[in-house]
Amino acid sequence: MQRPDVPTTAQPGSSMTEGGEPSATLEAEQIQLLLDALPALISYIDDEERYGIVNRAYERWFGEDRSSLAGRHVREVIGDSAYAAVKPRIDAVLGGQPQDFESRLVYRRSGRRHVRIQYIPHFGASGEVHGFFTLVADISEQKRAEEARRFLADVTALLDPVLDRDTSYRRVAELAVTSVADWCSVHTIEPDGALRARVIAHADPAKAEVVSRLAQRSRIPPEAETPLHEVLHGGPGRLLSEIPDSVFAGVARDVEHFAALCALGCRSAVIVPIRGEECVLAALTLASAESGRTYTAADLAFAEELAQCIQVALQRMRLYDMARDAEAEARRRFLAEQEARRAAERAAQRMAGLQRITAALADALTCEAVAEVAVDQGAAAAGAYAGSIVVTAGDAIECLKAVGYGPEIVERFRRMAASDGLPLTDPLRTGAPVWLRTRKECAARYPDFAATALTSTTASLCCLPLLVQERPIGALGLSFAEPRPFDHEEQEFLLALSRQCAQALERARLHEERAAIIERERRVAIENARLYREAHEADRRKDEFIAMLSHELRNPLAPITTGLELLRMSTGDRGDRDDSQILATLERQVKTIVRLVDDLLDVSRITRGKIELKRERFDVGAVVETAVESVRTLLAQRRHELVLSVEPGVLVHGDRVRIEQIVVNLLTNAIKYTNPGGRVSLSCAASGGDAWIRVTDTGVGISAELLPRVFEPFMQARRTLDRSQGGLGVGLTLVKRLTELHGGRVEAVSAGPGEGTAISVWLPLAGTSAESAAAPSTEIPRSGAGALRVLLVDDNVDAAEGLRRILQLHGHTVAMAHDGPAALEAARASKPELVLLDIGLPGMDGYEVVRRLRAEPELRGSYIAAVSGYGQDQDRRRSREAGFDAHLTKPVATAQLLALVAEAAPRG
Repeated sequence: MQRPDVPTTAQPGSSMTEGGEPSATLEAEQIQLLLDALPALISYIDDEERYGIVNRAYERWFGEDRSSLAGRHVREVIGDSAYAAVKPRIDAVLGGQPQDFESRLVYRRSGRRHVRIQYIPHFGASGEVHGFFTLVADISEQKRAEEARRFLADVTALLDPVLDRDTSYRRVAELAVTSVADWCSVHTIEPDGALRARVIAHADPAKAEVVSRLAQRSRIPPEAETPLHEVLHGGPGRLLSEIPDSVFAGVARDVEHFAALCALGCRSAVIVPIRGEECVLAALTLASAESGRTYTAADLAFAEELAQCIQVALQRMRLYDMARDAEAEARRRFLAEQEARRAAERAAQRMAGLQRITAALADALTCEAVAEVAVDQGAAAAGAYAGSIVVTAGDAIECLKAVGYGPEIVERFRRMAASDGLPLTDPLRTGAPVWLRTRKECAARYPDFAATALTSTTASLCCLPLLVQERPIGALGLSFAEPRPFDHEEQEFLLALSRQCAQALERARLHEERAAIIERERRVAIENARLYREAHEADRRKDEFIAMLSHELRNPLAPITTGLELLRMSTGDRGDRDDSQILATLERQVKTIVRLVDDLLDVSRITRGKIELKRERFDVGAVVETAVESVRTLLAQRRHELVLSVEPGVLVHGDRVRIEQIVVNLLTNAIKYTNPGGRVSLSCAASGGDAWIRVTDTGVGISAELLPRVFEPFMQARRTLDRSQGGLGVGLTLVKRLTELHGGRVEAVSAGPGEGTAISVWLPLAGTSAESAAAPSTEIPRSGAGALRVLLVDDNVDAAEGLRRILQLHGHTVAMAHDGPAALEAARASKPELVLLDIGLPGMDGYEVVRRLRAEPELRGSYIAAVSGYGQDQDRRRSREAGFDAHLTKPVATAQLLALVAEAAPRG
């Protein structure tokens, strides 16, 4: 049932009205004829989306009679794909909005078409939309032509002459699948005649990947007869409107392969040759699949035009390549000429540098000078920023010179072991150079060195052996700030440099050895001369010392001998002999002998470091007074004037006895070497943190020749035979050694012979400690204690008899023995409270006797003192270890003996 206001298809047989005017049916037929004559699709669609009027163009598009389309739904006629694309437009026009648009649609039977569509709404009297008129124009060819022109323009712009062929093929294929084809491929013929797929592209990259793998697995043999073979062998382009399965069967390897090729869905294709100047270079294939497009002769012409564009582009590429190659060849020649010129300049510079280095090395006479030249000038000539040179030193390797490195690196590699795996040690072990062209190469060969010691500045380095007769004596290392190729020319230069350095080092070593031999011979000669002079001088001094010692010992022995003769005389022969005067003389001369022996022993002990100071805090003034009292008699004998200037409160921390010995020796020396009636001055004061003791005399003075050696042992000015001064020449030596033991210093000053002498001693002042400064009592102890039982043991009967008489005079009971076994018997019999025991006894020495006495229960409390001529420190230490309570050195003075008795008395 048709709506009265909607046009319908005219029916035949009702063309005129009765009045002779055209009827509505006639008008409809005329309109229908007009619509059928138009190539575009024209139709009317009602609001239910069903066709009312359609023209004959629908029959050509959809292959159905147009009368069968009336009343059918749009979706049923045009298909689901096209309907889905236009449905929004239909809704809009049914809403009263006209539509005018272009679209690429896939129709149910007519396939893919590019169309321009107009929807015109049909309004009713009340404004409601009853349907719409459609006008569909096929503009596919127009669009295809436009796309072809645009595609060719894009291809022309895309094909850069700098590209290679495969890249150009790939770009064209990738562009083709975006507009003119579903598949695009480029094939070439291999030398063996087989086909090779150079490029395969599809809009879906996954499908292109599958086909590429399939093409790699398959090989189209040269005997296959396919359109590709025909085109590649010079035939014309081929249009395959429909691709038959026989094409796939010609290239399929097996049934599975054939199925895979069929599954690609290629339905139509064009294959055109891409020609070169003399042959076909490749075959370009455009194929349709998903789009359902059927290629025509126009597409073949387009493909041939595309191949022509590719051909022109390839020709441009070839010309570009030729121009580029020509330019590259010209540039290569230019660079080669430049490099040759630079190489010649470098060779000249290196030769000049090597000549300068050779000349400088010739002037280097020491290894250090050679290293200076090699590192400084060698590094500069080689273009290195830093360098070093090392030499063998026994089992080690020492760095002679290094420049350009940090102090921590220099210190770390100042000395190396030959076994260390380092760039500098390997040439010494192998004799071969080490070339490290990059940091990576260095890290691969020496990983520890590269990780810990390779500075950031170093980009390459070389280490060259210094060979002498094929024997490595050192290595030269150079560091560069940029990677270096170390080509043959550079290696030859660096090896020549290392050879020059090695020869110079060997010359310097030989020169140094020769100079050392000469120097040793000169020193030996000088030393021999000195030793001869010293031996001659020592021999002279020995003779003088023996003469002095003989004279000094004979002087006191003469009056002792005389005194003894006088005492030996009988009472009747005494006459007016004065025994007290004789005894005084004997005592004086014995003291002289004891002093001489003590001085010699003190010098020996101090020289061997065996003396120990018993330090205490005291006033130097008190020691000076005691020393002055000790020399009063000598002052009176020489009739000298003594001038004293002593500052009170000058405190030192030292050995009182030794400092007194210093002052006594200074005074004795001044008194002896000053002519009778002279003046001796002694001053003591605090000066600059020291106690200053100065002794000045108006005596004979000291010559300038003797003054520097006045403190040496046995040094005296030449004396006359009268020996008026006396002494052994060790007094000032004792003064100097004892002063230095106290941390002080001594100085002698004299204007020359006859001008007197001044000797100064500086001793450090004591600190402000709370040590007692009181001097110990110097009073000789008296034997006020009760009488003791004393045992005297000495193999010298005369010495024992003398001590016995002294002890008996002081009320003590004395028993005597003269050897070890007798001493033990006497001790057991007398139970002595004090034992005076000689060490050097016959049969059994004193050490063994004291150990046995200590083992006796009744004698353990006895006070046992060693009396011996051995008084060295080791002797005293050994006596203490053996069990002695005290150690006296012969001869024993009465004061010492009585002091010992007083100490032993409490035990009695």
